[in-house]
Amino acid sequence: AFEGFDIDTVAAFGGADIERLLTDAGIVRNRLKIDAAIFNARQIQALQQEHGSFKNWLDAHHPRSKDEWVKLFKKHFKFVGGEIVGEFLMST
Repeated sequence: AFEGFDIDTVAAFGGADIERLLTDAGIVRNRLKIDAAIFNARQIQALQQEHGSFKNWLDAHHPRSKDEWVKLFKKHFKFVGGEIVGEFLMST
């Protein structure tokens, strides 16, 4: 549904893509979450432009406590909290 979560592709999603996603029974069809996924992809693009890569942005803020990471992610992204940030950090 999200084109393999390719950042540039998701960041370019428009109205037709949102409508397609809202009818896709294979995903959570919540407009706010769909909008957040697109917004977050655009935020990653902005961080990549500013820092050279998303990894460089992460590295620039290392080390931090989990609570500090959650605050940082909430500053830049939508629909992120302790569980999401914790799982993301574990995966990286």
